[in-house]
Amino acid sequence: MSQTADTADRDILDLIFGPATDTQTYLNLLYLLLAFPLGIAYFIFLTFGLSLGAGLLVIFIGVPILLAVFAACWGLGAFERQITRGMLHVNIPAVPGLPAVPGLWLKLKAMFTNSRTWKSLAYLMIKFPFGIASFVLLVTAFSLSLSLVLAPLIYPTVSMNFFFWRVETKDEAAVWCLVGVVLLILSLHLVNALAMMWGRFAQFMLGPDPQIGQ
Repeated sequence: MSQTADTADRDILDLIFGPATDTQTYLNLLYLLLAFPLGIAYFIFLTFGLSLGAGLLVIFIGVPILLAVFAACWGLGAFERQITRGMLHVNIPAVPGLPAVPGLWLKLKAMFTNSRTWKSLAYLMIKFPFGIASFVLLVTAFSLSLSLVLAPLIYPTVSMNFFFWRVETKDEAAVWCLVGVVLLILSLHLVNALAMMWGRFAQFMLGPDPQIGQ
């Protein structure tokens, strides 16, 4: 009975504090922070390329531009598949490439009619708002948590006001330090939750379609 209770206690402690000692948590954090610059880069490239290609279709030069943009979607999708596998350790199978067809028009048509093109494009575009949201959320959560954890050290020199409570004593700083520790642990759980959610989304968007295997 005692051994069972000890095991249960360890399981609860692992559940609560496990993310703080798990290296995967910090890989997840790095992946989520990288989503911000990558999402911006994808968004700028795709909006510029698609706008330019669509605008120049009337003089035909837009066709190779669009072909290059859609080909880049496949390449960037493969890149995202690799970093998601490597950093989040999510199993995303490789997808078959486009069929080899002669001629520029047939190549463009093959890309337009392949669901992988549109799913990769959607994934890359969605990464832009996701990257911004996760960056703001995590920077806010960790900044607040760490400032509270450091309250006993910085309250004499830095004005610390939380809602209507001004930290003026060591005891008050200690209370807010404990609150900061709790928020820090919650922030690490948030990192893993966001990474798991995005990993499943990447699995769906970048993996092969179960119905057609591509």
